[in-house]
Amino acid sequence: MSATTEHDPSTCTACRGSGELISGLGGESHRVRCPWCDGTGRFDPARDAQAPAREGHPADQPA
Repeated sequence: MSATTEHDPSTCTACRGSGELISGLGGESHRVRCPWCDGTGRFDPARDAQAPAREGHPADQPA
């Protein structure tokens, strides 16, 4: 039988709480700060991860 882990709703699901993602943008894999939690690893329901792209800022910044 496997152990179950309770889900912490405050953990960012996009980066699984690490604060980083692997991006393939530009053709080569590299680590970037998670745009959904801004690298904190904590879910922020008020944060719009796509806002920087709409404002003309590069969203793919190295962490």
